[in-house]
Amino acid sequence: MGKPEKFYTKDYMSRPGMSFPIDIEDPVGRIQEFMDRYKREPVAEGFEESLMTKDLAIIGATGPPHVTAVFGMEMTPMYGSRMGNAQGAAISLIHDMCTTMAMAPLAREDFWHFGGVSRVLSVTYLRPTKTGTRVVVECEVLQVGKRFATIRGTMKDKATGDLLSVCEHNKASIIFRENPKL
Repeated sequence: MGKPEKFYTKDYMSRPGMSFPIDIEDPVGRIQEFMDRYKREPVAEGFEESLMTKDLAIIGATGPPHVTAVFGMEMTPMYGSRMGNAQGAAISLIHDMCTTMAMAPLAREDFWHFGGVSRVLSVTYLRPTKTGTRVVVECEVLQVGKRFATIRGTMKDKATGDLLSVCEHNKASIIFRENPKL
């Protein structure tokens, strides 16, 4: 078995869900197109595919200098436990995907064109999120540089406004190379 490649090649960028459509100026349109690519080219089954193809919707987004994104969804039983609450792993995935997509409005060629990889995803669960609850996920890019970014996410009950969970997502950008050398 060979040693894994140290660098990713540019061909990764053509895979669904890998790159932001930087040719779209409108922040909401850019995020929506990113999500639509999942629908057109499904590659797996499970939480991520269901979230991105059926359950999650973009509500609003703003572009630089203040970069935000707001999403909505119903917490369906697919994301739930036997207690009728959303699984912690499902909530983490929702925060992961939403905060990653919040980076789309500031992406440009060779600058966060790909949403990066997680370095730290810290989620604090404040209240149980019952299945059947409609939630709103609000994301804000707090800091972005050439290699690292920090995004905050909050999940609220849409009906009551109660804060259900919060996250801080630290991301690292990846350099894609034409001909990687070790």
